[in-house]
Amino acid sequence: MEATEADSEIEEEHLLNFVVNSLDEELAIDLGNDVEVTTETLYEVLAGASAGGTSINHVCETTGDSPHANTVRGHLTEQFELDSVEAVGDMLLQRDALATLPDRPV
Repeated sequence: MEATEADSEIEEEHLLNFVVNSLDEELAIDLGNDVEVTTETLYEVLAGASAGGTSINHVCETTGDSPHANTVRGHLTEQFELDSVEAVGDMLLQRDALATLPDRPV
């Protein structure tokens, strides 16, 4: 059976999962024991802001299940300089996206 164009398209959810999993592998976050937010949630907000060309504030305000923007920024800045997170994200996309998804439009 021949693949259709829809079969080769990447859904937003798949790309988000790819980015979040890749960031989690390269930039593990130690949140401690009494933290209500997950690493996955922090990276989802960060990836959503990046992909949408918007801010963490905007993503947190417009997504019903997101934590407060100050919570996201606070945890990320405690762990990293945000420029280093951006650089790792860029590197991961350049290194992994085309190799992982060579026959799919990204």
